[in-house]
Amino acid sequence: LAMKKFLFVLSRGPEDSTRAVRCFQFAKIAAEKGHDTTVFLVDDAVYLANLGMAERVKCPTGDELLPYMKVMQEKGKILVCKPCAATRMIGEDDLPKGFSISTGVTLIELAEDAQVFSF
Repeated sequence: LAMKKFLFVLSRGPEDSTRAVRCFQFAKIAAEKGHDTTVFLVDDAVYLANLGMAERVKCPTGDELLPYMKVMQEKGKILVCKPCAATRMIGEDDLPKGFSISTGVTLIELAEDAQVFSF
């Protein structure tokens, strides 16, 4: 099975637990299948880079964000929009392992040859 590239773009933060959890759930599945998987956090989703905030995110089905996020920290990439983070006082030093600051240019470059899912 050829490895594919998947890009998950999440714009919703802790206030929309269902979308946040589903995004990371599907990204986790792709990463565990060995695909090149990236989650790109934009807008309020950058708040999820705060693991203390992320650990409280659950959706109505009972799924929790953190276990899915931990898999992505190990097996995938989690990118954080630089201006979105800066506006919310989040800097590179605030990011946990597996997260890195990125830009819209990188987002578009990743999207050029990936299947894109947006949440």
